[in-house]
Amino acid sequence: MKKTFILAALLVGLILFAGETSHFFHHTTVGDKAPSFVLPVVDSAVTLDNNHGDYVLINFWNSTDAVSRRDANRYRAWKRRYPQTPVEIIGVNFDDSEVLFHEIVRLDSLEPSKQFHASGDTARIIIDNYGLERGYGAVLIDPEGKVAAYNPSDNQLDDIFAIH
Repeated sequence: MKKTFILAALLVGLILFAGETSHFFHHTTVGDKAPSFVLPVVDSAVTLDNNHGDYVLINFWNSTDAVSRRDANRYRAWKRRYPQTPVEIIGVNFDDSEVLFHEIVRLDSLEPSKQFHASGDTARIIIDNYGLERGYGAVLIDPEGKVAAYNPSDNQLDDIFAIH
């Protein structure tokens, strides 16, 4: 009986540890200025200094990371339910294959103009600046370019944008 209890406790600990690694470890805190970055492949600068009165939710994802891919779809669905909310949702993908990235965007019905593929030095800079070494996630940036939330749930987004 004692061995069963110890084994069960170890299993629970392992599950908790594995679940924790799916959330990214950020280098900034809520209220800090969010790091800007440029995605040269598509000649697009993601500038977070002045969002013209809108929030930006950046979802960092990879097709092999089930949680981040699910969240890309969850945030897209949330925005479709509330299209008038002042938030732009963009995705930054870190797949090794850009062809795979485009296929996932198509299969998941993500908005191609709001999805970006990062690779090489650009990917490494973004991963370092946002602390994505331990996993992917999302960051909500306010109109002044400051971090408003990490991995916001639908309920948190509802509260931030006063949707009830």
